[in-house]
Amino acid sequence: MSSVARQVAEMLTGRRVRDVLVPGWIDRDDDVPEFRPQPLVLWLRLDQGLIRLASEGQFGHLAARPVTAAGWADVDLLAEAEDEVVLASCGEQLFGDGRDELSCTELRGYGGDAGTTIGLALDFEGGHTLFLDPAWTFGIRMGNRADEARWVEEYGSDTVRETLVPGAPNGA
Repeated sequence: MSSVARQVAEMLTGRRVRDVLVPGWIDRDDDVPEFRPQPLVLWLRLDQGLIRLASEGQFGHLAARPVTAAGWADVDLLAEAEDEVVLASCGEQLFGDGRDELSCTELRGYGGDAGTTIGLALDFEGGHTLFLDPAWTFGIRMGNRADEARWVEEYGSDTVRETLVPGAPNGA
């Protein structure tokens, strides 16, 4: 079975990322309604389709699969929410340069026991990095290159399982 990093690299081959979508709900209990993110799952919105990323195994590892629409029927916290569940568009905050689409130039998969992926870094053109840590208490922590460096400092550089380039032969 291929790693999550390899799966994501294959799904990104020939595709461009338009956005990062995070589910949550609108808390209307106070004077000012607030968005409450619940990143147990998130989606990379591509030029065609989406990649669904989920924190699984009691937040122990990352799982990925291609989907045609964002859905959370299998995420109890969201499926059973009493508040309105909505998706937040986070691409502009993460990439911040006003581009409509970015190509992924490299991925780094960080591994845990039994070949699981417990961290995934995606480098995009323009020098942007999206780091995903599925072992966060609240689901998937989204960060940047600095967050990746802190994670490596804490868990060790020997956790890098593979570095891949989408579309390159054998993922190398």
